[in-house]
Amino acid sequence: MSSPRASLLTLLGRALGRTFSNLGVLLPWAMLLGGVGHVVMYLAALNLAPRFAQESTTQFIASEIIKLVVSLLLGVLLVPLVDAITIYVWRESDKGRSPSLYAATNWGIVRYARMFKPHMYSYLAIAIGMQVVIPGVLYALQYAFVDAIAATDDNAKAPLARSQKLTQGRRSRIARAWLPYAVWYPAYYFYFGFKAEGYGASAVFAFGVVDVLLLMAMEMVMFALYEERINEARAALERQQAKEAAQGVTPASEPETIS
Repeated sequence: MSSPRASLLTLLGRALGRTFSNLGVLLPWAMLLGGVGHVVMYLAALNLAPRFAQESTTQFIASEIIKLVVSLLLGVLLVPLVDAITIYVWRESDKGRSPSLYAATNWGIVRYARMFKPHMYSYLAIAIGMQVVIPGVLYALQYAFVDAIAATDDNAKAPLARSQKLTQGRRSRIARAWLPYAVWYPAYYFYFGFKAEGYGASAVFAFGVVDVLLLMAMEMVMFALYEERINEARAALERQQAKEAAQGVTPASEPETIS
């Protein structure tokens, strides 16, 4: 029998708790990706936008395009490592262990190569699709499990296609899980981010760190939903095998599992 599903609020609370109770592991990476990364975006836009445009409106557009380009580079190059480290923290916490920065980083580095390509494809599809909103949302729901699959399933040969399959029938649950961040992000992007830029690099750094810590918590929730999906599939297979064994039928093969 599979265990009952935890409520999304329970999973979110657990993820936030594990994020902030493991700051010794996660904060350095949040400072690098969120803090330093956002400062690089801010300084690149501040210094390059005036070279491409003189009028305030076109300068603003140039600034946002520059930020987007830097954000895409950081997302492709650094986020798979940070997501792997975040998943490691969740799994170690599940086992009642306190992860170390060294062990988590090493675990992420080992898995970086196999995560890079599927993460890049899914990240770019989501990020570029988000520029017109609806395609980005659809890709985000379909590819919600890509990093979890690539990081933990040694046998998965097509993480994007497998994520599309595993998210079927539960994309509404995935969408609802993202609602808290969906409230935070527009407020951050359209208000707090611009206010922070008005105060300079230190404020940009601080808000960037908070943003990535929240994304780490969301990655934990996505991994929990992935585990939930795998456990339910395994329980269904066991019931099917028991039924077939009772009828004298050759049992079905074992599905892909979490390593």
